Amino acid sequence: MSEAINAACRKLECQIDGLYFMRYFFKQRFGSKMIISGHHKVIQDALDRTMLPPDDPKFISRLIINVSPGYTKTEMASINYMARGLAINPMARFLHLSYSDKLVLLNSGITREIVKSAAYQSMWPVTVKADTDSKKIWHTDKNGGITATAAGGQVTGFRAGHMDPDRFTGALIIDDPVKPDDAYSETIREAVNNGYNETIASRVALETVPIIVIMQRIHWSDLAGYLLRGGSGEKWHHLNLPIIIDNEDEYPDEYTHGIPMPHNLPNGWLWPFKHNAKHEVALRAHRRKFAAQCMQKPLKRDEETALWTEKLIATARANKQTEEPKRTLVSVDPATTNTEVSDEHGIIVGSEYPGDRYSLDADYTRKGSPKTWADATVAAYNQNDADAVVIETNQGGDMCETTLRNAGYKGKIIRVTAKKGKTLRAEPVVALYEQGQVWHKAGMGKAEDEMMDFDPVTQKSNGKSPNRVDALTQLLSELSGVSDNFADLLQLAIGKG
Repeated sequence: MSEAINAACRKLECQIDGLYFMRYFFKQRFGSKMIISGHHKVIQDALDRTMLPPDDPKFISRLIINVSPGYTKTEMASINYMARGLAINPMARFLHLSYSDKLVLLNSGITREIVKSAAYQSMWPVTVKADTDSKKIWHTDKNGGITATAAGGQVTGFRAGHMDPDRFTGALIIDDPVKPDDAYSETIREAVNNGYNETIASRVALETVPIIVIMQRIHWSDLAGYLLRGGSGEKWHHLNLPIIIDNEDEYPDEYTHGIPMPHNLPNGWLWPFKHNAKHEVALRAHRRKFAAQCMQKPLKRDEETALWTEKLIATARANKQTEEPKRTLVSVDPATTNTEVSDEHGIIVGSEYPGDRYSLDADYTRKGSPKTWADATVAAYNQNDADAVVIETNQGGDMCETTLRNAGYKGKIIRVTAKKGKTLRAEPVVALYEQGQVWHKAGMGKAEDEMMDFDPVTQKSNGKSPNRVDALTQLLSELSGVSDNFADLLQLAIGKG
């Protein structure tokens, strides 16, 4: 009798408490307890509100959850949400979308395994129909189940939920609709955003069927940003969970269609077990990634005033050059001091190709003593089989040359003189990008960040001296022959003579 009572209590607890359901089946699957933190309860509370009857005052029909990778978001909002949903209502129908078939098929397959497990069946004897028993589409004998496909895939013909306005009948779940590698492809982002309005949003049986978007932020114009700024015209409850909580942060005014959800979590690390002060330096090493994927506040590039827009950088990445280079140079822009707060020494390698084509090949930029940058420059010269090193006479040309020679450099040194400010020097180089003449090889991410962040008014990138920008501007100016005056820029625009 006691075992029967325990089983009945366990079943009831799983149905009314999503966190208990997840912990119980986590242990069934992995044989160990799940490590729970405050953010798990906050996420579960938000998800639970989407499972309420639509006439409940706490019911949510449109929910966006932004949280960093590795914080159990897929386990909670995709796998366990669907498995528990079928326990609550075996007729529940789910449409599950993500950036790739591989991910949603994995999630769908795991959910199916939970449903078919002995532990689940002992509480809810839900039968998976044999004629639909695949990861992509599977149904229960009660006409519930899951359809899983890529966000850009074929979703017409499938719907989430049922024509029942009085209870929970399933949901449309979008888990990371764009992968980070595609974050800066405007074409892919727009396809996902437009696809939401043109196809995805209509794939619910009723407007009260919940749509859940759970994702890490990857770009200012990703799906979450698009929806929160009114892209679909719908209002969205928004649970925003950066890895470092700061309750003084104000909700962005631009999120006109977001309804911020208070989480009441304390200031500090969201999940100290996952990330804490020991990891902070490494996490902040890539500023753009930290801002978006960790802090859920992607940087907004100012396309109107930026010299190098994201579109220009994306084009440069896509350009390829199959011919052998005519010459390769190493450009150095040393910092003037050597302390913990000093700027980095900009060291960029690039090449010239037939037909007025150019490439950025490698980035050796680093902090350190004069010997450090000189050794790195010599290494860049040797490793890239370069023809010369370019230095700026304004930045202590004699000292730079002496430092290089003392480091054992015996090659050619090209001295250049900067006659204009950083912005005017950069503009002719930007023209090369606008004409599609520059190719970025892999590994130029930090330089690209600095280029897109370059402020033509302050002549800084992210408030700091743009040493990479200075070095690559110097490099491409020397390779291409463009000079500091606008006569050369105009000549370049009509065709180099």
